[in-house]
Amino acid sequence: MLLGKTEIDWLNGKCLTEKKVIKKKAKIGSNNAKPINKTETCESFFNFFDPPEIPENHLNIGEEAVEELQKEMEHDYEIGSEIRDKIIPHAVSWFTGEAAVGEFEEEDDEDDDLYDEDSEEDGDVEEDKV
Repeated sequence: MLLGKTEIDWLNGKCLTEKKVIKKKAKIGSNNAKPINKTETCESFFNFFDPPEIPENHLNIGEEAVEELQKEMEHDYEIGSEIRDKIIPHAVSWFTGEAAVGEFEEEDDEDDDLYDEDSEEDGDVEEDKV
């Protein structure tokens, strides 16, 4: 199943995935350098959602290229899992600055359990410590 992505319609000069580079190229035997405007792709959060590029002749690619593509896909999966497991559940804390790096690393798998085994019988509710 292939999923498409929605292209972002950036305002002119506001694209965070590209940067403009001005290079000066001098003609041979001339002291005047003519500026050349180029647009280069730069690292950005928004590029994370781009799928890895699979060559058109994917049946004939070498073993090394296959391993590199596999590593890239595994890395993307790990990042997505980290976002799903550690960022999204605590989004408000990250937004307000209350979350610190490493604060949510050791998370209990039973976060939704508010009852202690002993207190279930008594009806007492254990307070969540966040």
